[in-house]
Amino acid sequence: MIASPCSPSEVIDHLATILDGKANPVGDTSIDELLTGVCFAVRDGARIVGAYVLRGIGDEVWIQAAAGRAEVDLCDLFDNLIAKHGKGFRSIGFRTFRRGLVRKAMARGYRITSQENGYTMRKALQ
Repeated sequence: MIASPCSPSEVIDHLATILDGKANPVGDTSIDELLTGVCFAVRDGARIVGAYVLRGIGDEVWIQAAAGRAEVDLCDLFDNLIAKHGKGFRSIGFRTFRRGLVRKAMARGYRITSQENGYTMRKALQ
């Protein structure tokens, strides 16, 4: 699977799932906010199976949004792809309300840096 830059319209359906009650229980995020950054489509052949949006904030790559469905673990795949995009940055960060994602992220080297309004997760890049 590969990730390549894309227009927001190509991946809006994948990313809109982030706004449901489970992933965004306080309803404080809009689709416009999620798309503030560079969109990437993750393709398995010609089919888009996922997407993520990244922003550089200081020395950190911030994951604005990430979503999809595939036959592989997208947490592992996205983390590997985003780490490649993050060359030159010191860390990767994101916010989630999903405890399962927190556990998966911690297994990949992320740590909880805040529990205010969800979990803010960060990982140092080498």
